[in-house]
Amino acid sequence: MSGSLLNLEQLLSAVNGQLIEASSKKNFGFTSVVTDSRNVVNGSLFVPLVGEFQDGHKYIPQAMEKGAAVVFVNSAEYEKSKTLYAELDAKSDCVFVIVQNTLHALQAAARSYAAKVSANMIRVSITGSSGKTTTKEMLVSVCKEFYGQNAVAYTKGNFNSETGLPLSMFQIKGDEKIGIFEMGMNRVNEIGEISAVWKSQYGIITNIGNAHIGILGSRQNIANEKRKSFDYIPSSGAAFVPADDDFADYCTQNVKGQVVKFGKSVGEEVSGVKFIEDMGLHGTRFAVDGLEVCLGLPGEYNYQNALGVIALAKKLGINRECIKTGLEKVSAVAGRMEIKEGKLKSGVKASVVCDCYNANPDSMKKAVEFCSGIECSGNKIFILGDMKELGEKAVQAHKDIGFACAECGADLVILTGSDMKNAAQTIEEKNKALEVLYFENNDDNFFAQASAKVLKAAKDGAVILIKGSHSMELQKLIPLVVMEGAN
Repeated sequence: MSGSLLNLEQLLSAVNGQLIEASSKKNFGFTSVVTDSRNVVNGSLFVPLVGEFQDGHKYIPQAMEKGAAVVFVNSAEYEKSKTLYAELDAKSDCVFVIVQNTLHALQAAARSYAAKVSANMIRVSITGSSGKTTTKEMLVSVCKEFYGQNAVAYTKGNFNSETGLPLSMFQIKGDEKIGIFEMGMNRVNEIGEISAVWKSQYGIITNIGNAHIGILGSRQNIANEKRKSFDYIPSSGAAFVPADDDFADYCTQNVKGQVVKFGKSVGEEVSGVKFIEDMGLHGTRFAVDGLEVCLGLPGEYNYQNALGVIALAKKLGINRECIKTGLEKVSAVAGRMEIKEGKLKSGVKASVVCDCYNANPDSMKKAVEFCSGIECSGNKIFILGDMKELGEKAVQAHKDIGFACAECGADLVILTGSDMKNAAQTIEEKNKALEVLYFENNDDNFFAQASAKVLKAAKDGAVILIKGSHSMELQKLIPLVVMEGAN
């Protein structure tokens, strides 16, 4: 196959793989890489992953039927079913590659491909407990203005994990001028593994918060993982960290390149940025090297993320005009501080802040504080769902949110999820005057009653915050309360 992402020698060398006998006599080549057999097309390399509840090897026949050109097979799986794989190998044009571990082979193949196509590219990584995707979107927008609309390779969606980042690598065409990729984590050393795949020259850590603290145990452990994103930064590169984060110095201890700190506490004489005005739901106004910029994303934390983007952009030599245009073009990522302004189905005008993609103690508190500070002519209604992956920290984390809600100035708080019971009890203790509705489950009854209560309670000019972890599915409330056509 012409135009293969890697040739046979490159792939076998990268993954330390071996061919099943008949495969050595076949034409080799692949033009895409997938881990889901449903996404296989003609010419795909199919990587069957082995998880706690699923073994992708059982989908190999379906992948072959859909046109898989190359398939990885774990050596342990092959040893168990040699006859089966020999039969599959003999009766098809598909090339079978035996590897020790399919996940590690995917990462190794991606590392080889990235090294091949990114030699002349600027390589950037972005990680942090919150704000990764928004920061990436801002930086991508700025870089597209400077380098060209088709000159930026970047993470699509949230493909930032142990499998997502390697798959993102294979989306690089090779003629881009810069690559910008997110790095997420759900376990120890996940950042270390994917950092070795991309080997960024420049990196941003947005913050060290409490996301995944239930898995990693402490912010210290989280910082220890996040700083691995800086492992491959060369002396000619740079690491960017928030100046006011208490783990900033720890995260940059072993960085070979320049360390750049960003944030509101960094003076204009250093950053070139002058804060002008917080415009509430309409974002933040500031100046970059004297040129006024209106960032449409609301919240001080989005301004903070923009400061990181500006610091990196200036380091790359991107001019203030491109910084301005790029930042002003950015709109909220779906489900992340997305503002919908218009009429509710009750007929009243309201602003709905939808932040349903994810939730952790930091982002939840920031969202509550942000909406608390907004001036509005109506009332304020907060609808909050459980924060997941907090482990033994969950009880206290939800109590803390309850305390924040008790002091937030809201007129109605609606809570859902087993952990949010702790928030409800805290509000009851701290502010008996605040109306609270609590639902143990995010089931049909919750959505029906919560939406009905919102439509009945919301007054003209209301601000409504909807936030919870993605699994709480609070975005389902939007079409139940907001009239179609709201912006």
